Amino acid sequence: MKITKIATLDDFRRLEGRQLFVSEPVHITEQRIQDFCRGTLNEEWIHWDSERARKSYLGNIIAPGLFLPALFPGLFWQHMAVDLPRFIVKGIEGIRVFRPVMVDTQVFANVTLARVLERTEGIEVHYQVEFYEVGINEKIAQVTFINRYWDT
Repeated sequence: MKITKIATLDDFRRLEGRQLFVSEPVHITEQRIQDFCRGTLNEEWIHWDSERARKSYLGNIIAPGLFLPALFPGLFWQHMAVDLPRFIVKGIEGIRVFRPVMVDTQVFANVTLARVLERTEGIEVHYQVEFYEVGINEKIAQVTFINRYWDT
């Protein structure tokens, strides 16, 4: 797996508009969905009751809408090595889920460094994250993560 190393703010500037990585597939299991739901206090039956979910119009348990975006930090650190003294997660914008993510599917993320904005101190970096189901050439979700970085 290729690791992109960031040691200076100019490293981000050089990567603007480029694909950073395509993640390895992540298997979406019932256990993984329910662990996420426990952590977010989500008790909707469509994430817990497999028998009822199979009888529903969806046909199986599905992942909550915020599940895929929540995978991004772990995927990011598998592919990126950022060696700067300070950074913060500034926000998340534009979460869109285009269709349900069913249990027992595999998904991957395609991550692009969409924009670098100059700030009075440091920079703001926008990561465009698109999620796809393995074997299907159709985006199932997208989100933009915004981080701030400083070199001092």
